[in-house]
Amino acid sequence: MLKMEIHFEKEICLGTGISFMILSFLIVVPNGIVLYVLYRNPLRCFRKAFSVFLAFISGVDFFIGTVVCIGETTVRYLCAFGNHSLPQEGDILKIIAYAAINSSILLVTAMSVDRFIAVVFPYFHLRKVGPRKLVYFNTAVIIFSVMFALLQLHPGVSVEVYRNIDQYLHAVFPLSTSTLCYLGMFFVLRKQSFRIGFQRQTALPSNLTLQNMRRVKKAQMERKFATTSFFILACLILSLTPYFVAIIIAAHCASCGEQNWFFVLVEASVTFLFLNSAANPFLTTFRINELKKSVKIVLHVTQEGNRTNLGDFQLPPTSLRNSNFVSL
Repeated sequence: MLKMEIHFEKEICLGTGISFMILSFLIVVPNGIVLYVLYRNPLRCFRKAFSVFLAFISGVDFFIGTVVCIGETTVRYLCAFGNHSLPQEGDILKIIAYAAINSSILLVTAMSVDRFIAVVFPYFHLRKVGPRKLVYFNTAVIIFSVMFALLQLHPGVSVEVYRNIDQYLHAVFPLSTSTLCYLGMFFVLRKQSFRIGFQRQTALPSNLTLQNMRRVKKAQMERKFATTSFFILACLILSLTPYFVAIIIAAHCASCGEQNWFFVLVEASVTFLFLNSAANPFLTTFRINELKKSVKIVLHVTQEGNRTNLGDFQLPPTSLRNSNFVSL
């Protein structure tokens, strides 16, 4: 019976090790391309708040692929072909994984709040929320996530207490906050679309001013940014759900921890945690036309001189009142 249990565990280690190896490739390559495109910035269009969040989220995902996934792959291969055990709570690899995943969760939540402010209070966002402030804020979020992950090493903090705090801080709070933000955003955007549609129906085509055109462009851009950030959040929630389901089952079923099906569920949910890091660059690239065009230029699919059809990014604002649009 003991040999069967050891053989079963080694099979799980090998299967999850292969999964993490594939995930590492799927995470590192696309996120590395996005970071390089943001650095090159061939179209000179990544200069706003959304770009800061995009860079930080891609950077955290790149770290997850290069450090966490490769570390998980190594440990699980050692478990499958040697006498090494799986990572446990308090291990260095677990602490690094917690810090990276929690940073990603809080950064996506902060991006949701930023999009809410940009839609509901555009003039305040334009005047007060700048890229430099967001760099400081996102850096503080990452530092906080690292400090929180290090609580696992504190002897006065039990695993149960840490998991309960982690569940509320990185599941309940982000989900409730982001849900309220997106409900408010879509309510305001829907109201704006009705108003702009009415103005376009009542106004003659010859009377369309540059300011009206910018308002239409702004509404379209904000809707696209809000929808893109919502997809990122939805993907993050889907990747976190199996893990927190496993935690809830463990808290209410003491005997489940000794059963094979629960062991498979836990290990599969850990692997599932990293799927959003692979999906994020594809979501942003295919949803944001400027990023898609920049990727094509960097990969030499499109000539850099072809900068037509860039929409709002090439319209210079004549005043603060007339520059009520948000670019990347």
